[in-house]
Amino acid sequence: MVETLKAVGRAIYARLSQDRGRMSENVDIQIADGQDYFADQGWLIDERLIFSDNDISASIFSDKERPGWLDLLAAIRAGLVQLVVVTEVARLCRNLADAMELIALTKETTFTTVELTNGVRYNLTTVQGYHDFLKAVLDASGESGKSSVRLKRRKRARAKEGYYNGGSRPYGYRKPEGGATGTLEVAESEAAIIRELVERLLAGEMVMPLVAELNDRKVPTAAGGRWWPTTVMKLVTSPRIKGVRSHLGTEYPATWPAIISPEEFERLQVVLSDNMRQLNTGRRYTRRSYLLTGLIECGALGADGKPCGAKLHPGATKVQREEAPRRRYRCFKFDSTGQPHGCGKVFRLAGPVELAVSEAVLTAYEGEDLAALIAPDAPEELHELAATLGEDKKRLEQASRDRYWRRGDPLRLEEGQFLAIQAEIKDAMSAVQRRMARLEQGRALAAIPPGMNLRQAWDAADLGWRQTILSLVVVKVILYPGYPGRRVWPADDSPLFERAKALGGPWCFDPSKVDIQWKL
Repeated sequence: MVETLKAVGRAIYARLSQDRGRMSENVDIQIADGQDYFADQGWLIDERLIFSDNDISASIFSDKERPGWLDLLAAIRAGLVQLVVVTEVARLCRNLADAMELIALTKETTFTTVELTNGVRYNLTTVQGYHDFLKAVLDASGESGKSSVRLKRRKRARAKEGYYNGGSRPYGYRKPEGGATGTLEVAESEAAIIRELVERLLAGEMVMPLVAELNDRKVPTAAGGRWWPTTVMKLVTSPRIKGVRSHLGTEYPATWPAIISPEEFERLQVVLSDNMRQLNTGRRYTRRSYLLTGLIECGALGADGKPCGAKLHPGATKVQREEAPRRRYRCFKFDSTGQPHGCGKVFRLAGPVELAVSEAVLTAYEGEDLAALIAPDAPEELHELAATLGEDKKRLEQASRDRYWRRGDPLRLEEGQFLAIQAEIKDAMSAVQRRMARLEQGRALAAIPPGMNLRQAWDAADLGWRQTILSLVVVKVILYPGYPGRRVWPADDSPLFERAKALGGPWCFDPSKVDIQWKL
C-alpha cells in the first residue's frame, strides 16, 4: 500500500528529434505511454517529474542543448528521482557521454534505474545492468551515425544538383506553382529591392541608412518582419543571389536564376569587406555621428617611451563650466568588461580634430595622386577584376579537389604542391581584391553631384560617404595629448573660420597634435 501511494522518485522523460517514423510519433504520445505504464504499475504521477525535449536530437551529431534533459539531471542531483521511465533508450540518450553521466550519478545520488514502457529494466547499480544499458545506447548511437551519414550524403547530392536546401523562403525567390522540391523562381518585386541594395552599396552608401529606409518604406522581409543590419548583410553576401548553391563552402550551379551577375557579387563582397562599412552595422547610432570612429588612436607615450595606440572612444561628455555635453574622443584606461584598454591621457573635443582631418583629406584629394583612381575605364576594369577573382576561386577549389586523388594518380597533388599552389592563388586574389577596393572607393569619389566641387560635396554629403572618402587615403589618425594654453584655432582670418563657427568653434586647439598616416 505504501508503494502504491509513493509518487516521488519516479520520472518520465520524452524526446522527439527530426528522426521521424520511430516507435513514438511525438512527445505527447511518449508522455501518455509513460503515464499509462505508471497506471499499470499502480504508481502515482508527480507532474513536477515529467521532462521533455521537442525537436532536439540526443546524438553526438547534434549541437543543440536539451533543456528537459538538463532539468532531469538537476532533479536527480537534488535526490528527487530514483527511476526514469522512457519509451525506448534512444529517447533518453544516443551517446556514451550522456550514458556515463547517468551511471556516475548512481554513485552520487539515490538514482538507480532506467525503465522502458515495454517492461525492460536497466539497474545501473549492477554490472549486468549498466553493461546492457551501454549496449543499448551504442546500438542507438550506431543507428544515429548511419542516419547522419545518409542525411549528409543526401544533402551533398542535392547541392551538387543545384537544388535549394529547404527551410524558410529566401528573400527574392519563391517556390514555383507546381514546381519540384528544391526549385525556386525569382520574385520580381523582391529581386528589384535586392538589385537596388546592391547598386547603392556599390555606390558607397552605408548599410544602416539603407536598413532604416527599407523600414520607413514598410518593405517587409521574406518573413514579413522588419529589416536589421544582419538581415541585409546575410542577403547581399549569400551566393544564392548570383545563382549559386553553396554547401559546406563549395559552390555549385543552382537550378534557380541569378538576381545579380557574378561580377557584381564579387565586387560587392570587396566593398562590404571595407572596415569602415562593417563598423557601421552593429554600433549604436550615436557613435556613427563621429567621423573618425575606428580610425583614431591615442598617441600618448607610456613609461617605456612607446605610444599608447588604444582606439579612442567617441561620446558626448560634459565637463565643468559647460552647459551641455559636447562631442569628444577619449582614451579609456579600461574597456566595458574591466580589462586594461589604454592610458586615459587623451580627452579631446571632436569638432576641431575632425575639422583638421577633413581639411587635410580635402587637400589631398585636390592633388594629382588620386586622379588615376577615378579614370573613365574604372567600371570596365572592375568587371575584369571580378571575373579574374571568380576564376581564381575556381582554381583554388580545383586544387583542393586534386589533393584527394588516389596515390599514384597523375592528377594527385601532394601536400607540398598543394600548399605552394594555394599560396600563389591566394596572393593573386589578395592583389585583385586590393585593386578592386581602391577602384570601388574611387567610384564613390566620382559620384560628386553636377555643379559641385569636392568641398561642397563633402559639406552636403552624409557621414557614410565622407568615411568612404576618408578610408581611401587614411590608414589611421593619431591624436597626441594637448596642454592648456591660449592658442585659438582657427584664426579669425583663416578660411576655416566660418566652418569652425558652424561646428561650435573656434577652439583652444593645436592642430600639430593630430598626426595623419596616409595610404599614399
